Amino acid sequence: MKKLWTDRTGSASILFIGLVFFLLLISMLVMEMGAVYENYYDAETILQRCCNSAVEKNMSDAYRADNILYLDVRGATSDFYRYLSSDMPDKYTLTVKSVTGTATPPALTVTGTVTFSTLFHQYGFDDITFDFTVKSTNFRTESGYDS
Repeated sequence: MKKLWTDRTGSASILFIGLVFFLLLISMLVMEMGAVYENYYDAETILQRCCNSAVEKNMSDAYRADNILYLDVRGATSDFYRYLSSDMPDKYTLTVKSVTGTATPPALTVTGTVTFSTLFHQYGFDDITFDFTVKSTNFRTESGYDS
């Protein structure tokens, strides 16, 4: 090692430049993965919130008074799309593959893909696409009053 530092042929500077380049590359990849995780987490949070809100809004109160849970599946599906169009930012491209629901027990499941640009999109890197599945089920039958 001592010979490498005293050698005047320039191999130490080449090694140093290579090491700096490698460290910069690793730090850029870590930044990219952090940004991808943050974007995916934000999109999944919005999707889950839309699914939860659609289920909660379309619970039939007439049945709830008798401790029966009933979901208007068609209304929950349309409300999910309405919430999604108002809450999802434009940076995400969303493809919903299926929306399935059951009236009793009240549940709504949405599957699809979400696509968004990366930090290095300006340098020609492709967009990132992830599959998602969000599900909301309501098991509560309380009317909100103490017995």
